[in-house]
Amino acid sequence: MDDAPARPPARRLRVAVYSGVLAAALAAAHLLVARVSSGGSEQVLLHVLLSGTAAVGAAALAAQRVRRTEADLATLAFSDVLTGLANRALFTDRLELALRRTARSGGEVAVVFLDLDGFKAVNDSLGHAAGDRLIREVGTLLQSAVRSEDTLARLGGDEFAILVERSPGVEEATRIAERALAALAGPVDLGGQRVTVSASIGIATGDVAATASSLLRDADNAMYWAKGAGAGRYVVFNPQMRSAAAERRQLETDLWAAVDGEQFRLVYQPVVDLGSERVTGFEALIRWDHPVLGVVLPEQFLPVAEEIGLVPDIGRWVITQACAAAAGWRRDHPTAAGLSMAVNVSPSQLGSPGLLADVRTALEASGLPPSALVLELTESVLVRDPVLAAERLHELRSLGVKVALDDFGTGYSSLSHLRQFAVDILKIDRSFVGSIDEAEAMPAILRGLIDLGHTLDLQIVAEGIELERQRTQLRDGQVGLAQGYLFAAPLEHTDAELLLLGGVSTPAEGTGTATPA
Repeated sequence: MDDAPARPPARRLRVAVYSGVLAAALAAAHLLVARVSSGGSEQVLLHVLLSGTAAVGAAALAAQRVRRTEADLATLAFSDVLTGLANRALFTDRLELALRRTARSGGEVAVVFLDLDGFKAVNDSLGHAAGDRLIREVGTLLQSAVRSEDTLARLGGDEFAILVERSPGVEEATRIAERALAALAGPVDLGGQRVTVSASIGIATGDVAATASSLLRDADNAMYWAKGAGAGRYVVFNPQMRSAAAERRQLETDLWAAVDGEQFRLVYQPVVDLGSERVTGFEALIRWDHPVLGVVLPEQFLPVAEEIGLVPDIGRWVITQACAAAAGWRRDHPTAAGLSMAVNVSPSQLGSPGLLADVRTALEASGLPPSALVLELTESVLVRDPVLAAERLHELRSLGVKVALDDFGTGYSSLSHLRQFAVDILKIDRSFVGSIDEAEAMPAILRGLIDLGHTLDLQIVAEGIELERQRTQLRDGQVGLAQGYLFAAPLEHTDAELLLLGGVSTPAEGTGTATPA
């Protein structure tokens, strides 16, 4: 069997051109017979010689055009137009050949499957031209990670693959994956915009028993495991992943149905003034009432929603519902006149050009004053693209809304970030609050975070308060606001309203001690 891929378009063109040349030659021969029979043999002989020379020249030009067109067709058929790398068709063809060679010589073939993390956010925030440029830059960076005998391909979108041949076991494939992650570690310049990029990588190996489609599918499944474990890592496939991949695909399908079928709802966790112990606001938290699985928490489905592009739609719904709830409570209950509402903003939401319009529309539709809305972002979201984040926060704060830096102190904190992003509120992560349980005095690092917030004249909210000792030390340490199960668990809409009216959370939700606003 011929190992080279078939090229039927070029073959058809070659036949057509040669047929045309043959037709011209036959026409010249017919003319010769006609002229000789009429007595003009000398002139006709010269004409035929000249015609023959012209026909040979035409045939040579035609053959040259065929070869050039054939090369162009091969490039179009087997190369990615954007990056110049091999495309899916050529990659699959070479993978099939490699697997056939293993039948003759033994050994294994490995596929390294890469999917960029956060690519959709770049496309949404900077435009498709920037997204295309990022894909080209990534293709160039990945070439430094592969060996000369490997095939690097762009399969489509933000997916790349590397074919690793003649590699016993998975060791060489993992080394290539590590080099690929290292190559993508630095920021990429997109014409004045510097963005950070990472990839989730899946690795699968196969021998003669494997097929190209099964090996690609297994590597793809492993990639999803890597993405679920966090950006910028690789995972080697094992057979147990197949069932998990099927569950993941089902979850994606169910999420689309959840958006259309109104299966989401909000619960509200009180924010309490530590001095007066009065409720000053709520944080809106989403829940998914899955028709089969029951209540699904956000950490279980939001990462998947982020990857398939549903978070902007879900986020728009959350902002709209949260603003409506807060506006209604402020309007209906005089003691809640100053109530605030906090909403979490994800990476793709912050990058979405529609976020500003979503916030403005929700405020106008509900009548909630902009100063009563708090948008919470984690530091990791902000440092992903600092320039865009600073610009977007400036636009949001120009509406009058407040911005809170969530999980403060958990890995990216710096004074320069606080100045660059111009936030209003610091939310100290529960891990620091939890350290109070084992200490007689406030831990030094927690004291430092609080002092930093005071120095910058920021409002401070402590998360995760569960013990009386934690409340006492934070209150004595001049922390103004707090959340946690010591006061109340996240409450349903009706229970949150009862709390505002003077009730407390039910035993099933916690034993809250907060008083109404």
